[in-house]
Amino acid sequence: MSKLKANHALVQALKHWEIDHVYGIPGDTIDTVIDALKGAEDEIKFYNVRHEEVASLAAASYTKLTGKIAVSVAIGGPGAIHLLNGMYDAKMDNIPQLVLVGQADTDVLGTKFFQELDLTAMFADVAVYNKQLDQAENVFEVVNEAIQTAYDKKGVAVLSIPGNLLSTKIEDHTDKTPIKTPEQTFEIDQTKITEAIKLIEQSKHPVVLAGTGTKHAKELLVQFIEHAQLPSIVTLPAKGLIPDTHPNMLGNLGKIGTKPAFEASKEADLLIMIGTNFPYVDYLPDEDVPCIQIDNNPENIGSRHKVTVPLIGDSKEILQLLIEKLPAIKERPFLEACKENMVEWNKWLDEDRVNNSMPLRPERIMAEIDKIADEDAVFSIDVGTSTVWGTRYLRLDHNNRFLTSPWLGTMGCALPGAIASKIAYPDRQAIAITGDGAMAMVMQDFATAVYHNLPMIIVVLNNKQLSFIKYEQQAAGELEYAIDFGDIDFAKFAESCGGVGITVTKPEELAGAFRHAKDVNKPVIINAYVDPDAAPLPGQIVWDEALGYAKFELRSLLEENKFEKMPPLKTIMRRFF
Repeated sequence: MSKLKANHALVQALKHWEIDHVYGIPGDTIDTVIDALKGAEDEIKFYNVRHEEVASLAAASYTKLTGKIAVSVAIGGPGAIHLLNGMYDAKMDNIPQLVLVGQADTDVLGTKFFQELDLTAMFADVAVYNKQLDQAENVFEVVNEAIQTAYDKKGVAVLSIPGNLLSTKIEDHTDKTPIKTPEQTFEIDQTKITEAIKLIEQSKHPVVLAGTGTKHAKELLVQFIEHAQLPSIVTLPAKGLIPDTHPNMLGNLGKIGTKPAFEASKEADLLIMIGTNFPYVDYLPDEDVPCIQIDNNPENIGSRHKVTVPLIGDSKEILQLLIEKLPAIKERPFLEACKENMVEWNKWLDEDRVNNSMPLRPERIMAEIDKIADEDAVFSIDVGTSTVWGTRYLRLDHNNRFLTSPWLGTMGCALPGAIASKIAYPDRQAIAITGDGAMAMVMQDFATAVYHNLPMIIVVLNNKQLSFIKYEQQAAGELEYAIDFGDIDFAKFAESCGGVGITVTKPEELAGAFRHAKDVNKPVIINAYVDPDAAPLPGQIVWDEALGYAKFELRSLLEENKFEKMPPLKTIMRRFF
């Protein structure tokens, strides 16, 4: 039997799974893997990032977009530690990811050698597969097993590799095609379908809450809500699965959701959860409200709300059955009432979109982004106030994609998401929306986008503060503290990296800035100085939040002898009553 170096066997395993690129940074303990990747550079492209966190965040984003596993690579010790943030983003979003990290050479393992960590202990919580390679001979099989486990368990697979282990020659087993486990399927319970149909027919105030488990069935989802005349809400990461302009669409639910969605949820006499494990139970209907839950993971059934009719299986198949067997609902007064609420809500948002006041309003910027966004643009939205503005004011359709970090909620996810978007879909427009706080965490990797020629538009909402945290402090009745920043000129930074930088301070500068950003076909940062007092208010202010704001104002007056600027009374009243 012929032989090959063990590091090349590892790369052959990647090829078997059609992995065509890797994110990471080279270094001593992982350089045997890097050397083998160099030999396969025509088939597997290496995206050398400036910080390992960006490698794992980009890998997670790529898989969220495509469903294909992505790979991040780093040395042991500090490099492995830096990967953790993106690994947890993948874990919490149930995203497969393969992580290859170096380790100290076998002859010094366990001697507290330079950069030696107990990697398997460190990765124990984040990984569904976590192994330190102890022999070179079976590396091909181990990598296959790691990838298969990541797919099967929808999580992170980690392989820690001592630096000297893969430099030896082993027998070549790489002609063996990996046996890939077929996806788990469920036989749909027809009795439960009948029970679900009966509930839908009998209900007067049904509401749909759809999540990313419907992203492969978005056309059927729209057919279903039209067929049954259902007011519909989507979770944050599912934005766009029902077009924002669809008449049955009520927006998102939760703190950054809409008032019509909150009110419909609280008035519902039937909750239909489809492909979601929505965690914010206070925004759901009361527990005694009947619930139909559609999910392909039995563990999700009933984890957030008491379930009357569980429908376990693929949402696409179940929606098709419901459409076929449920007689069309001709009219539903509750839907018409929800539509009227949404018309009023959209009037308020449209007022915000055309607000040309100074300082520059974030809502006005979202309106300008809508004008230059392609119909299939990919949006990567950071965590913070940019989440609120992007989710609430961008109008997405079926052809758009929407990326964020919904479960981990890590700041700094927008730029890695935009990088992954251009790698996944080179011919599609990538637009990232971030704050100055979040951008500063990963800004060095704008240079990665420039170096690898990945055109994108990065919109930095620069208010020189951690604005979302400011309003969290206010809502809790706490004084503002440690939220202010000095200014960073992100436009000059973009130019220094070889990209395009544009500064915007006035509404009349927006149109020209965005036209130029779209036309230039290079990585662009638009540094937009926005109103620091633009408040990301909840769609519906609840009593606890109102009391918190009141306590904050009182403490500001008594302890700091000042009145804090609050949003206009009209805006507050709209969200409260």
